Amino acid sequence: MDIIPLDRDDDVMLKGLFGVAIRSEAVSRVQPVRRTEDEFRKMVRFTFPGEREEGAVAIVDGSPVGWSRVFFPERDNLDKCWTELEVDPAHRGRGVGSALLEWTEDRVRAAGRDLLLSEVFVPVGDRELHADREFALKRGYAVASVEIVRSLPLPVPTSVLHEHRRRSAEAMGDDFELSVHVDGVPEHLRRGVCDASNRLILDAPTGDVEFEPESMTVEDYQTMVEHQRDLGRVMVTAVAVHRATGTVAAYTDLVLPSGDPHVVFQWGTLVLPEFRGHRLGMAVKAANLDELARIAPERRSVQTMNDEQNPWMVQINKDLGFEIIEEALSMKKAF
Repeated sequence: MDIIPLDRDDDVMLKGLFGVAIRSEAVSRVQPVRRTEDEFRKMVRFTFPGEREEGAVAIVDGSPVGWSRVFFPERDNLDKCWTELEVDPAHRGRGVGSALLEWTEDRVRAAGRDLLLSEVFVPVGDRELHADREFALKRGYAVASVEIVRSLPLPVPTSVLHEHRRRSAEAMGDDFELSVHVDGVPEHLRRGVCDASNRLILDAPTGDVEFEPESMTVEDYQTMVEHQRDLGRVMVTAVAVHRATGTVAAYTDLVLPSGDPHVVFQWGTLVLPEFRGHRLGMAVKAANLDELARIAPERRSVQTMNDEQNPWMVQINKDLGFEIIEEALSMKKAF
């Protein structure tokens, strides 16, 4: 086995890694992520502004059997980095994962980072026994927090959305204006959406790991929108604006992937602390689901993740009908 650098311009390498990713996720996830090879290739080649990435590939008999990517933020949270590691199921238990993890940790040390973070997905009930968790624990990792992965069957009954809209409208009164936007919010809302998104990592529970606010700019936001469009994805964003101040008080994003015609991914949802208590979280989510039903009635489910210690967002998702499908263990290792 050889560990070689990831060459993001090598179409042959990426084709092999696409197969590794598909087979790995098929056995590692309750609802595997489906994507096209073109979508996969573009995702691997994209680097978000303010972040750099390194990658390595495990080669056996001339073919990729696993890979690791390490993401280094360069404008915030400079003590941390994140990794994704996948091994082809047919080659697990043969030292591939250990070799890739050793390479990963060498890169973390070389960068002078203090904390490496990753995720392990496990079926409900397997939190204490799953092989992937044991792999991490034996190599010095600990569980920092647990997120619950939920799925919402679509369509949501009209009566359910109508009742939530009614109750949200009563709580909001005339103080807030709701709007829904496809493929990015207008220019005048972008700074507010960026500000809200940047503090999401602060307000969402993250166990015993402390974060700084992120640093997405309006220019970064445009880059992200263009990248989603290049992937063939549709992004739907609902925003609640406080009329008196013009502040983006709440927002939420849904993303419709091109490689799976049935699923929708729920991205970030945030209500600024000073505007909580007006059912804005439910208001923006219900507005987004209304728009989703209008533009993509063929979609069959929405998938989301929330920390189990986030009772407010968990309750909103329960009220909408989200059902638990698996758990995501946030793993950490200090250096």
